[in-house]
Amino acid sequence: MRDVTSFVPSLVLSAELNSENENLEQLGPIIRSIYDNGRQEAFLEQLAVFVRKKEGEIERMCNSNYQEFVHSVDQLLKVRQGTVNLKNKIIDLNYDVQLSGKKLASKKKELIQTRRIQKNIDEAVETLQTCLYVLDLANRVNLLIDDKKYYSALKTLEEVQTVHLRKVSQYEFARHMQESIPVIQNNIKDAVTREMKEWLFKVREVSEKVGKLAMEQLFLRQIRWKKIIGQNPDLGSVLVNSPIELAMNEDNEFNVVNNDQLQIDFKPLYQCLHIYEELGKRNEFKINYEEDRRAQANLVLSTTFTLKDGDEKGFEAFLFEIMGFFVIEHIIVQSTHNFRSQREVDILWDSVTTKVIKMVSNSLRECHKPDLFVRIKHFLTSYIQVFEEYSYNTHKYMDLHFNVFQRYSEMLKEKFAEDFHQTLLDDDYMPMIVNAPDEYEAVVDACWFKDDQRAMTLRYPRSLPFSQAYPSCCLDIKNFVDQFYDFAEDASAKHNYLDDTLKEALDSLLIEHVNGVLLGKLQSTNLSQIVQIIINLEYFESMCSELEKLLKDRRSLHRGGRVQLNAPNEFHQTRQKAEKRIFELVNSKIDDFLELADYDWAPLVSQSQPSPFLQDMVGFLTTVISSTLYNLPMSIKTFIYFDALDHLSTSLHDLILSPEVKKLNANGVANFDIDVKFLEQFAQGLDDPNIADAFMELRQIVTLLQCENMEEYLTSSTRNKKYSRIKPADVVNLIEKMLKDQSTITLSILERSRKRGMETVLKTLKPDKVDSIVDSLFSTPQFFDIFNNKIPRHE
Repeated sequence: MRDVTSFVPSLVLSAELNSENENLEQLGPIIRSIYDNGRQEAFLEQLAVFVRKKEGEIERMCNSNYQEFVHSVDQLLKVRQGTVNLKNKIIDLNYDVQLSGKKLASKKKELIQTRRIQKNIDEAVETLQTCLYVLDLANRVNLLIDDKKYYSALKTLEEVQTVHLRKVSQYEFARHMQESIPVIQNNIKDAVTREMKEWLFKVREVSEKVGKLAMEQLFLRQIRWKKIIGQNPDLGSVLVNSPIELAMNEDNEFNVVNNDQLQIDFKPLYQCLHIYEELGKRNEFKINYEEDRRAQANLVLSTTFTLKDGDEKGFEAFLFEIMGFFVIEHIIVQSTHNFRSQREVDILWDSVTTKVIKMVSNSLRECHKPDLFVRIKHFLTSYIQVFEEYSYNTHKYMDLHFNVFQRYSEMLKEKFAEDFHQTLLDDDYMPMIVNAPDEYEAVVDACWFKDDQRAMTLRYPRSLPFSQAYPSCCLDIKNFVDQFYDFAEDASAKHNYLDDTLKEALDSLLIEHVNGVLLGKLQSTNLSQIVQIIINLEYFESMCSELEKLLKDRRSLHRGGRVQLNAPNEFHQTRQKAEKRIFELVNSKIDDFLELADYDWAPLVSQSQPSPFLQDMVGFLTTVISSTLYNLPMSIKTFIYFDALDHLSTSLHDLILSPEVKKLNANGVANFDIDVKFLEQFAQGLDDPNIADAFMELRQIVTLLQCENMEEYLTSSTRNKKYSRIKPADVVNLIEKMLKDQSTITLSILERSRKRGMETVLKTLKPDKVDSIVDSLFSTPQFFDIFNNKIPRHE
């Protein structure tokens, strides 16, 4: 008997564990035990003792927390006292500051009074000296105007007006001088305006020269930079106009408007700007200047040129003049303040650029000579780089540049598309034969072909897995990429879209003109040709990865990231269609052999040899495997083997279960067993574990029909082990055909027993019970393991 004291902790623990779900299952046995033993009062006493114990623990915990609370209140009281003391100190400090401020204000008033007195004295002395000085300045203004020192004259006149005349305004001569000042100012403004107009005309005449000099200097910088890169290959990724190149070329800076060949003096412009600014008419001058420059730009845009006859001189002269015009504008923006804003220049730049691009685009439509097209491209590239050097927005010119590259890529694509198409049409779709080491090396270099054996150790002539079309297309693709990037040299680093254009062009060539031709060839019934297309497609697909690496390396100087073509997916899909086409052709041939099948399912005697149509079929498959499919990858061959054998197995399965087969006897089963063994030996001879069980269902059918005790199929363990792939409905079909061929009068005792077993199975598997058998069969893990392992995986 348990002690009552042991129940109390159990009850408490049970209550804590089950307080949420109110599960009292654990309390029942404990309370019943107490009641059966008559220990209620003793249990209540122990429970009271336990309660008092817990109350004591609670009281001790409360006392401990109370002492901490009292300590916190004491600390708060101390902080309050410190705050009061700090406040008193701040009040005292404020009083001292106020007292010091009053003394400082008093001294400041005394100082101001003293300075006022001194100022009055100085003004009296200055008034006496000003009269003579004003007359002297008036005479000096006239002398400066005669010497064309307009800004000095204007500043002196301004000094007289704003400074000295005010001091002597009570005199008569001062009034006359004040009235003549506006007339003198207008004379100065007209004079500087005439000089500025003359300067603009001269600048218009030399704009083309400025553009040529800017282009020449860019060429010189490019040459110098190539030499530097040759001495320091690590700078190969650094381009002209980059910060590093500009820093390293500081010692060779060239002023395109002030050199041995050309000097442009901006003094008339700056002088006119200063004069207008001093007269408070800066906006008037800005408006007049902008109108003049816009008129000059329109005059340049009125120039006509044509590229129809291959003469690019007029084209270059036009762009040189545009270039010089905006180089001068850039210099004016950089050398002046609050006069020619970048926004105003950009507005004019956008307007002129739009018109220039339109004129150039129209002219390019007339250009049909590849060499002239290349020269124009190089000129436009340098033209854009010059404007980039002067910080102009060249995005619109990038579009023009893009159109140039698009047209050139279209020309290349059309040329190579025709080559690809013709190469693939003329291909014999037979493995390529090389006759010498140098020929083999040429093929390897052309198509990224990897072979572990060295060319000199190989025997010749040598057969390669792919046909002649593959290395020819690879070589054309490399030439296409080389010509494209040769055309894009010195510009592609600034135009990332060129890589995308090349990628799209390559995808178009590979998908439309390589993959498209091969896809059309799949309609052929020539099995050897389809097999060669699969091999070629596999090499084309692997070639794409090498091509992606090549593209990444070619653009690595200016753009990172992975290059991914769409062509591999298309090649892969076409390869799958080609494999499917092989399945169709092989299965079609198998169907042709099956049409020759003439089974007698209830013969009087059994045969000793496989059926003739199966021997012919296996001979055909052996020939196909040893010759036609020889060069295919093992993964594809395995899938072809399995599909063909699975198709054959399914066809034979359907044949024996066909409603046309009315009866079946032991000799027919024995003949079918010979055929199944023949096919199993053929499958095993392929040395591929994935297809070893291709005829497993046929083997289980034969085993079941030849077994002495067919009732073992009804045993779940035996059925899952020996007959896992046979459906109950098929068993019913087979047994009914076997029973139709038997008569109890002529049967032996063993045969009668076997027949009764078949009848028992038949009664058990009748339609009203078949469903339960199927559920039992399909729910076993062995069934799903067999089903999952039946079909080999193929990527």
